[in-house]
Amino acid sequence: MTTAKAKYVGGGDEEPLPDFSDKLKNGLRAFYPNPEAEIDPEWGHPADTFVEAVLGAAWWAKSARYWQRSEISKAEVRAEHADLLKVLRASEYKLRNLSPDHSRVFSVNADPVGWADAISLMIQSMATTAPAIEKLKKARKPIEKQHDVAVELSVLVLRVLQQYGIRPAATGDCYFEYTSHAVKILKLIGDDLGLVRDELTWRDLIIKAKRVATDLQ
Repeated sequence: MTTAKAKYVGGGDEEPLPDFSDKLKNGLRAFYPNPEAEIDPEWGHPADTFVEAVLGAAWWAKSARYWQRSEISKAEVRAEHADLLKVLRASEYKLRNLSPDHSRVFSVNADPVGWADAISLMIQSMATTAPAIEKLKKARKPIEKQHDVAVELSVLVLRVLQQYGIRPAATGDCYFEYTSHAVKILKLIGDDLGLVRDELTWRDLIIKAKRVATDLQ
């Protein structure tokens, strides 16, 4: 059995989420119901508005996928907790036992003992949090979390498609080689998000989405 390791995946310098790919945008543009519509001098081609609306609905899934990367298991929480305690205890000990020659290089405002006292308080506080770790819910498997995102993504995107007259049809047949636009669009978005599923799976996700959201017809 693999031993869990401390990950420290929170905070840091968070970069903004990257935009959806040009490949996806171009692919979605082809599904605009009226591609021969005239270009508006001010607003551009309505197909671009269609793409923006669809991806605006899909942005939630991109954000959810990003934050899922920072979720860790209960065992990893324990490992991080133990590792941090180990580091803090070592730091407290070293601050209280600085060599005299080393102490002299600090400024007159430095207070190594005061820092050690602050760390000691943190260690005491952390000691009381250990029982709370055991009350955490068991982490779901990545495939389960991805499935939930895929269902919600389907609901959000299908609602936008419905506004443009694209039915949320759960049609995907490998024998007759016909797949609905809704299925194809979701697959394009899913692939761009790293939610790689075949068309038949997206068909099944649409069926589930329509059970969750009764306004999808």
